[in-house]
Amino acid sequence: MYRIGSINDVVAPTPVGQGPFYDRMRELGWVYGRDYLVERRVSGDQVERIPDLATELIRWGADVFIVTGVPQAQRVQQVTRTLPIVSWTAGDLVASGLVVSLTRPGGNVTGLQMLTVHLPGKHLSLLKEIIPRLSRVGILRSEADYPQGVFDTYIREAETSAKALGIRLQVPAVHSNADFEATFGAFRQEGAQAILVLRSPVVVAHLKTVADLALMHRLPAICDAFIAESGGLMSYGVNQTEISRSLAEIIDKLFRGAKAGDLPIRQPTTFWLTINLKTAKALGLTIPPSLLQRADQVIE
Repeated sequence: MYRIGSINDVVAPTPVGQGPFYDRMRELGWVYGRDYLVERRVSGDQVERIPDLATELIRWGADVFIVTGVPQAQRVQQVTRTLPIVSWTAGDLVASGLVVSLTRPGGNVTGLQMLTVHLPGKHLSLLKEIIPRLSRVGILRSEADYPQGVFDTYIREAETSAKALGIRLQVPAVHSNADFEATFGAFRQEGAQAILVLRSPVVVAHLKTVADLALMHRLPAICDAFIAESGGLMSYGVNQTEISRSLAEIIDKLFRGAKAGDLPIRQPTTFWLTINLKTAKALGLTIPPSLLQRADQVIE
């Protein structure tokens, strides 16, 4: 029986054994509880705990690790350079030094990479559809758990798109979850009409707090995933079902003897729009019918 050690930022929304990952594994011939087990650990915003969590999972007998992104993979790699590490929402794996190339990673890291630098521009255009007079947007980011400058490409893309849309951006630095309340106060004080949330371990671990603060300060919030489900206005990003199924296909190859360093990095191709109508109503916003028709999921 194979054993998968999973380390994520937050508690998974579905129980072990349920969801598209397990469905795809079953299609590939792997039955949970008979052929493999999964043991989960949650790091929250304390990425420094990950080496200890990885050590626990190795003692449990993990054959392969599934982790969220680059910070998690780097810290698991501090503990093992031999067990496969599969990232499912990584940023630039080559630039981080975790892999040599996308076609032949080398080492013990593989998985899915999301170079979605176009997303801030798409997020701003979606906000503009709902708020035609939108002129100021705050960008919530935390580099506390990432190397300095990791969001530079995203910010440049957002600035280019904002200029074309006639929008001015506010980009304060958030160093920890303790800064969230003050940051939202600054957004409102400086006239922000909406916020764009960039995901990182600190932000994901406190996404419900972010969504609550956005609603309290009457700021429509958009992110690439999960914020609409947490009470924000919109999520637009890669299709989570596609990610889960692709992840299962990678694990299948590893179970069948492939080496992580030989498995090409995958990049998701489909995107998913979620709109929270309950939040829209609370904010006094009317979602255009054309946008509602394009939504993949509507929360009422």
